[in-house]
Amino acid sequence: MPVALIGLPGAVEPELNRSLADRSGRSLVALDDWPGNDRPLLMSVPLDRLADSDVRGRLRGRALAVWIDGADQALARRSGRSPQDIARLRKRHLVDLTTTADAIVGLADDLHGDGAGEDLAGRLVAAIAGANHPGASRVVTETVTFADGRSYPVHVGRGVIELLPELVPDRAKKVAVITQESIGLEVDSGREQRTFLVEDGERAKRLEEIGRLGSALARWELTRADVIVSVGGGVVSDLAGFLAASYHRGVPVIHVSTTLLGQIDAAIGGKCGVNLPEGKNLLGAFWQPTAVLCDIDSLSTLPPREFVSGMGELAKYHFLGGGMLDRVPLVDRVARSARIKANVVSGDEREGGRRAILNYGHTLAHALETAGRYDLRHGEAVAIGLVYAAELAHRLGRIDADRVAEHRRVVARYGLESTYAGDADHDEIVDLFQRDKKAIEGTTFVLDGPNGVEPVRIDDRTLLLDTLSCVSR
Repeated sequence: MPVALIGLPGAVEPELNRSLADRSGRSLVALDDWPGNDRPLLMSVPLDRLADSDVRGRLRGRALAVWIDGADQALARRSGRSPQDIARLRKRHLVDLTTTADAIVGLADDLHGDGAGEDLAGRLVAAIAGANHPGASRVVTETVTFADGRSYPVHVGRGVIELLPELVPDRAKKVAVITQESIGLEVDSGREQRTFLVEDGERAKRLEEIGRLGSALARWELTRADVIVSVGGGVVSDLAGFLAASYHRGVPVIHVSTTLLGQIDAAIGGKCGVNLPEGKNLLGAFWQPTAVLCDIDSLSTLPPREFVSGMGELAKYHFLGGGMLDRVPLVDRVARSARIKANVVSGDEREGGRRAILNYGHTLAHALETAGRYDLRHGEAVAIGLVYAAELAHRLGRIDADRVAEHRRVVARYGLESTYAGDADHDEIVDLFQRDKKAIEGTTFVLDGPNGVEPVRIDDRTLLLDTLSCVSR
C-alpha cells in the first residue's frame, strides 16, 4: 500500500522522506509519477496539490494518507514562515487535510534536538503499521440508550447515507425530507418522498417556518405513521426535530447530518427548537430521533470556514473525556464525540443534571451570537467561549495555568481564534448570560475543575466583566 505524507509547511521535509523510506522499506516517488497501483511506495503531496479535489479523490482508498502536524510555532520554525502565516494556511486547508488523513502523527515541540527526525520517522513507521486500511468501508455505530428501553443508533462512516432505507420504520409510507437548497445532497428513503426546502442560515430557525412547513405537510397528508428526514447541519436538524415533535404531537424523525457541528452535537440527543428575538433556542422540545447518519464524505465539500466552525464543538470534547482528538482520523473524532454525547444523553435526557456539561463554552458563545455584532459562526463563538470558561475557572482557582494553555492549544490546532474583535459592550454581554436557556437562577457557567467539567453558579459580575478582557481584542 502506498503512503502519502501530507501537512502544512515545515511538516514534510526531504530528510524525513529519505529516513522514512529507509525505515519502512519503501521507494520514494513523486506524486505525478505514481501510477495509482498498490506498490509499497512513499510520496509527499504538496499542500497546493492537496487542495485539488481530483488529487484527493485519487488518494482516497488507494494510498494511506498520513498527516504530520504540530503547533503553529513549531511549524513556523521548521519552515521559516511566521506563526501567523501557518495559522492562516491551517484555516484555509483544514478541511482538505482532515478529510484526507487516514492517520495523524504529531511533531514534538523541540524540533531541532539531535535525533528528532529519526524519532519522527520511527513514530511514522508505527503509525503506518497500525493504521486502518484506507480502502476499507469502516462504519462505527454508537447507541443512545435510555433507562426505559428506548434506543437509537448513530452510524458514522463514509457512505452511511445508503443505510437510510433500512432505518425508515416499516409502517411509514411517506418521507418528508427537510433540507436547504445549498446542501445539494440527495437521499433515497425507499418510500414515497417529497422535499421541503427552508431558508439557508440561522434565519430558518423561526416559529413562522414551523407553521409554514406544518401546513405543507398537512396538505400532503403526512400522517403520524410517516417519517420526517432532516438533511443538513444543526439548523436543519433543530428545525426538523421541532417540526417532528409538534406535527400530530409527534412523528418519527431521522437526521442525516452533513456538517461536522451537526454530526458531533446537534443531531444527537433530541434537543430541537427555534430562536426568538430575545435569544437562541428559547422555544423548543426534547424529541429523540429514530436514527442519526453521520456521513463523513459529506464533510469534504464544506466551505473552509463552515468546517473550521464545526471544530469549535469538537474542541469541547477534548475536555469531556475525548482525549487527544487531534491525533486520530476524522471518523474516530466524530465517533468518539458521538459516544461521549450518547453516554451523557442516555443518563440525562432532559438536561436535569449531567447533560449540562455538553454546554461547555456555550454561555459566552450564545451571548456573542445574540448580540450579533461579532461576525461569528456558532463553532467560532464556542471556541472563544471555551477559552473564556477556562480563564474563569483559573481565576476561581479551579484549574491551573497549564490547563488554560491546553484550552488555547486545542482551539488553535483546529484553526480557531480564542478572541473576538469588534466594538464590544461587555455589560451587554454579561446581561445576555442570564438569558441563556441554562440559567435557572443567576448566571450559570459550565467550568472545568478538579472533578471535571460541571455547572457552576457565578454571582460576581465584576469577575465576569474582567475576564472578558482575556478573550477580546
